[in-house]
Amino acid sequence: MTEEIINFEDKRGDEYLPFGIYIHIPFCKKRCNYCDFTSVADDNSNFIENYLQVLSKEISASLSAVNSYFPKTIYIGGGTPSVLSEKQIVFLFENLYKHFSKQNCGGNIEITFEMNPESITLSKLKILKIYGVNRLSFGLQSFDDSILRYLGRIHTVNDFSKSYDLARNLGFDNINIDLIFGIPEQTLDDWKETLTKTLNLNPEHISVYGLTIENGTKFHSDGISVNDDLSADMYKFAIDFLKENGYHHYEISNFSKNGFECLHNINYWENRQYFGFGLGATSYIKGKRIKNTENIKEYLGEKFHLEFEQLDEDKKISEDLMLGLRLTKGFEISEVVRKKYSQNISNLKKLDLLIEQDNILKLSNKGIMYANHVFREFL
Repeated sequence: MTEEIINFEDKRGDEYLPFGIYIHIPFCKKRCNYCDFTSVADDNSNFIENYLQVLSKEISASLSAVNSYFPKTIYIGGGTPSVLSEKQIVFLFENLYKHFSKQNCGGNIEITFEMNPESITLSKLKILKIYGVNRLSFGLQSFDDSILRYLGRIHTVNDFSKSYDLARNLGFDNINIDLIFGIPEQTLDDWKETLTKTLNLNPEHISVYGLTIENGTKFHSDGISVNDDLSADMYKFAIDFLKENGYHHYEISNFSKNGFECLHNINYWENRQYFGFGLGATSYIKGKRIKNTENIKEYLGEKFHLEFEQLDEDKKISEDLMLGLRLTKGFEISEVVRKKYSQNISNLKKLDLLIEQDNILKLSNKGIMYANHVFREFL
């Protein structure tokens, strides 16, 4: 089954195209009330170790074919990767670095590790440093303990502050903080306070996400709804406030200081190649998308792949456009795109949702607020 994704022959001149690696750690101590990610609310050590053994086999099956080439980025996400023990973190990186040396990875590429405050320790952070992790992403979500409880988070603001200070004191100098807005019970003043306190910490990167109520979540089963008008006001405030304070709004939900954009996610938005390993992970290699099973029993039985899709030219053009428009720098229009979507683009420009300049198409300020409406035009 892995033969489907290991034939990595795309070239640009004599250079192999850069690629990203995503590794999914699905385990959490508790599933949050809004979460619809592929996750398992179980932090049993033996269960996790079984998963890591299978994960290492999946990684080896694909990366053994490209071990002369180095990834552009590695992103370890979840779930909650920081629930791994020190020993398990070492196992994960040792198996990964059978294919890429620690020196090359740590020195030349972006390596991100996601973490939740309640499962961070000084010893784990030291191990991440040793193995070349140079970017941390903290799941804070709010600077209000009552809102954290409402979301089903199990950390407190104090937990976050301690773990953030630990990371800074160890010399981590590329840190992202995730925040959520549009939460029922959250006022605009609450949101302003969270943003202000986040800025006081001076992180290199801030991600802001509007709460959405997805099927299968506790919020959905409880009949929770979002006030769309208030959520839009919060989003607009975040854009203006973060820009005024020196953060570059480079993607719909993402803000960074200059030079600290998330390279891994930019690789996605530019629709470039990446390997995804682990439960529910997706790979995109040579125009083919490979989706792993989301069934933990199947995955532990080494039945990794659930879906294979070879993108035809029309679908690839559509995806290139929608993903490219997420970036505020915009998307260079090819003649093929212009011919296929000329009427859609013209209509959206008339509605002041798109701007075109020097053959670059991008969302207007209004278009950023109504991005999903714009994207639907290109499906």
